[in-house]
Amino acid sequence: MRLLLAGSAVLALGACCHTPRIAADGTAPAAAEETAVEPSDYQPPEMPTAEEAARAAADAQAAAEAGVVYAGIDKKGGEVALKVGETLRIELQSIPTAGYIWTLDEAPDFMTLAGEGGRPTDPAHQNLPGFTGGNHYLSFDFVATSAGKGKFRLTEGRPWESDEPPSDTYELTVTVTE
Repeated sequence: MRLLLAGSAVLALGACCHTPRIAADGTAPAAAEETAVEPSDYQPPEMPTAEEAARAAADAQAAAEAGVVYAGIDKKGGEVALKVGETLRIELQSIPTAGYIWTLDEAPDFMTLAGEGGRPTDPAHQNLPGFTGGNHYLSFDFVATSAGKGKFRLTEGRPWESDEPPSDTYELTVTVTE
């Protein structure tokens, strides 16, 4: 099974592209909420301290792991166990703004894709106004629908470079019990 995870592509495009809406007469509508800022009046956002950045990253990681069986890069080539009805979250770092996304090549038939997500690897900085690019975590949630043992295989690369080998691969064996 080969499934391009669309959420990753949306994340990548949303982070690096903007297409203005065009009015029926062919002109771009005026931005009602935007005001011009004189260069001398510009104030860059206040940068977070190292402690604030570390706390933001730790809080984001805790939220990503809450309520799920979590499998990150530390589980690459490993195994996880869960019960029927539980959710497995596979979360891997990527650079979607450069086109590198994860593709699901293989998944056990007793696991159902329930959602996709993404978050910045450095939320304290990457959530500042005007920040673009950077690495992101891409996550894929699967619900265990019945007991069984099987393997996930994901590959990372640029979908349009189909003749290139993957830049990375990720395999995970999962065992689901009643």
